[in-house]
Amino acid sequence: MCSVRNMDNLKNSIMALAASAKVQEALYPSFAAVGDELVLEFGECLDNLKVSDLTPEQAASIEALDVFIIQHSGMQFSAMYLENSALYEDPNWDEIRSLAKLVAKEMGWSLTEPVKQKHRIVTG
Repeated sequence: MCSVRNMDNLKNSIMALAASAKVQEALYPSFAAVGDELVLEFGECLDNLKVSDLTPEQAASIEALDVFIIQHSGMQFSAMYLENSALYEDPNWDEIRSLAKLVAKEMGWSLTEPVKQKHRIVTG
């Protein structure tokens, strides 16, 4: 079974991915590549998730979000994650937000403002 802490981390990650670009930017220091940080945190949450603890609908919604992010990874999509303006301008971020909102719905979570946490920021 997923620990409460792991589920809280997943919930906060989903809330962050579902949030507006303005809210997403406010979660990190100004020098951070916010898109990159958001998807890295989501990936870490998935590493600690036990799919057997989820309903098929919950698992499918999480998988759909994960697959979309994976399909939009690589050098050709680097600006989407490394340039903070992409949070506002890239339509792929609108899709990520929609998919994250679907995860929240399937998990029975009301959309709330994500909690700003201490982050490990990757710097170049």
